[in-house]
Amino acid sequence: MFGHCFSNHFFMKLLILFSFLCISTPWCAQIIDNRKGNVFEDENYFNQEFLWQNKIKSVQGSVSIKRPQRPIEPRPDMFIYRFNEVGLLTQLDKVSSVLHLVDSMTIEYKRNDLGEVELRTEKGNRGFFTKKFIYDKDGRVERLDFGKSENIATNAKELQAGSSIAINSESFKYLSQSDSVLRKSCYNNYGLLYAHIITTRNGLGYMISEKEELVMSNRSRTKNYYYNDKGWLEKIEWSEGSNEVTARHLFFYDPFGNLLKFEKYKGTTLEQEIEVLYTEKMLIEAILDQDLYTKAITITKFTYEFY
Repeated sequence: MFGHCFSNHFFMKLLILFSFLCISTPWCAQIIDNRKGNVFEDENYFNQEFLWQNKIKSVQGSVSIKRPQRPIEPRPDMFIYRFNEVGLLTQLDKVSSVLHLVDSMTIEYKRNDLGEVELRTEKGNRGFFTKKFIYDKDGRVERLDFGKSENIATNAKELQAGSSIAINSESFKYLSQSDSVLRKSCYNNYGLLYAHIITTRNGLGYMISEKEELVMSNRSRTKNYYYNDKGWLEKIEWSEGSNEVTARHLFFYDPFGNLLKFEKYKGTTLEQEIEVLYTEKMLIEAILDQDLYTKAITITKFTYEFY
């Protein structure tokens, strides 16, 4: 219909204008990537496209806690995500605490030419750990190799890796059972099958279900995915055996698709509620994470560095 009213030249101008707006404003993407429903559980939940468009170099978080009838207490916990110019994570520095024990850790990510992580190196007070990713021609992980090195530094405040030892490995095979169903078979370090993971997508490519079948115990667990009218993930339900729902995650968004709230249920009991506060430019300002049992709220405040 529009082709009769406007020239191709006009549409080209619109395309250029839209591309410019996407690069110069943050509203063409969301800073939190929740397409898989793993927000706040995956190591990195930031949207690469958003980071690239807005030239974000690092994201730093500092933590405090608010307990009932007590003032807000700062914690030693903090983190710094470091990204390259195209928004890919290159390093994660973390300080975490349990009671009076404080642990620091640095995770580095080495990537291949396609941007896929091929080596994850973790160094901290417990030593050095490596995780090597090997991919098939379709970009799927077909093998994971795990290694460990001890810290041989003579200074307790320094980290120096000694010789590396291979400690475990896993391998995976994939079979397309149909255009919408993919079966992933998982093998342990002895090359023995221990699980199948069967994923089903609809005709539009949306993940509908993921079923894990454990070979030895003959147990299974299914994750079902549900979406709202905008195509944003709004619910994940877990069921086992009798198809009774054992866990549920709910996601709530603003009109732009920014995640506002995440609720985690065990059965029908709400266990955890996370709220996300944004700045005017749709950067995360703070995350409020409440444990519904203790009523304690963990507050993480964010700051940013730009290229």
